[in-house]
Amino acid sequence: MLLFAADVTLADTQETLTVSPPPAEMSAPEKVWSFLEKGKLSASTRYRFEVFERDQLAFPHTSEASTLRLAIGYETPTVAGFSAFAEYEGVYDLGRANYDVPGAPGQTKPGYPTILDPAVNQLNQGWGRWRWADTNFQVALTVGRQEIMLNDGRFVSISTWRQNHQSFDTAQMLVGLPYGFGLSYYYLDRAHRVVGNDAIDGEPSMNSHLFDLRWKRKNQVNISAYGVLLDYDSPTLYALSTRTLGVRCTGPWNINQDWGVYYAAEFANQADYGRNPNSVNANYWLGELGVVTKGHTFKAGVAWLGGQSATDKLSTPLAHPFNGWTELFSSNPSRGTSHGLEAVYLSASGPVGRLDGLAYSLTLYNYHAANDRAHYGSEFDFGLAWKVKPVWDKWEIGSRFSYYWADELFGNALRASVYTSISF
Repeated sequence: MLLFAADVTLADTQETLTVSPPPAEMSAPEKVWSFLEKGKLSASTRYRFEVFERDQLAFPHTSEASTLRLAIGYETPTVAGFSAFAEYEGVYDLGRANYDVPGAPGQTKPGYPTILDPAVNQLNQGWGRWRWADTNFQVALTVGRQEIMLNDGRFVSISTWRQNHQSFDTAQMLVGLPYGFGLSYYYLDRAHRVVGNDAIDGEPSMNSHLFDLRWKRKNQVNISAYGVLLDYDSPTLYALSTRTLGVRCTGPWNINQDWGVYYAAEFANQADYGRNPNSVNANYWLGELGVVTKGHTFKAGVAWLGGQSATDKLSTPLAHPFNGWTELFSSNPSRGTSHGLEAVYLSASGPVGRLDGLAYSLTLYNYHAANDRAHYGSEFDFGLAWKVKPVWDKWEIGSRFSYYWADELFGNALRASVYTSISF
């Protein structure tokens, strides 16, 4: 029986080898399609309804923004180290669109608070890249339009919360070095701001440079020494041309599986640069300290943005709004003889109960002027986000609520939103 079974198997194999036709050669379109199938498709969409109310005479109306963001991208497979990526981005008004986008044609509405979600249809990213790597050394060169985030985004960011992301026309070099070191350099030719390319100064041209030398020890420390050298081409923006040099050190430092120390320390100096007609010498520093335990982070912090006058103060024109979800402090403030910003805050974030994927975020702010300690006001921010893992872990539902109590700057303000998003 064993011999018979072996004979049958051998015969079947010989018959298969005899009758199987040679594989057909693929046509040119089939080869292209086979190649493209190996690439990576990405997509995301987010619907958000946002309201913004400011208790000031200049804003008698409440802004309402019902917007949908859609982004679709594709990255080719890598061939001989080369690859390419393109991403379309569209932002659409769905329903109510009673809000102000300064400088955007047809979307400016005096008397309404600003919500920077303009309607756009554009190429958000489009670049070509070459990579090379061995065991201890890696390099990547990228040319084209791309999103850039430096550290926490204080000086250069994508502005991911806004529907229209910020991107840049740039040439980039990334170098990975041994022992946890890395180097990044960007030449910035143009910024595509969140206000949209059709807005005044929505896509300012520049001759700017960005570099970042970093060192990392896993679960302990991240250090970044960086420089942001902004040189705008438009005379109306010369005052934003600055040179910022800084160093940032962050954790957390994990003690064990359940506990860690969260910390962040940063210092930077900003001076006039390029064709800036003003004399600028402003400092920035940040300090945060807290604990991390079982997914929760509790911390206290202070951010100080220097300011001596209306023309001599720290500016961050390529950053997303910091210091509160009302976004009232998206730029460094001045009021009379008070300049600059000191923001002191307490925050907590982490998972909620046993509902898988639900997380909370809570922050309390107290704002003063940097130069004379005038009390600007206070703010409370609270948010919930739920990754709906029982249904689909790529689906998220969330909400934000923020309230600003004015003292010597602005007026009371309320800003709230609900959203749903899918990303893959």
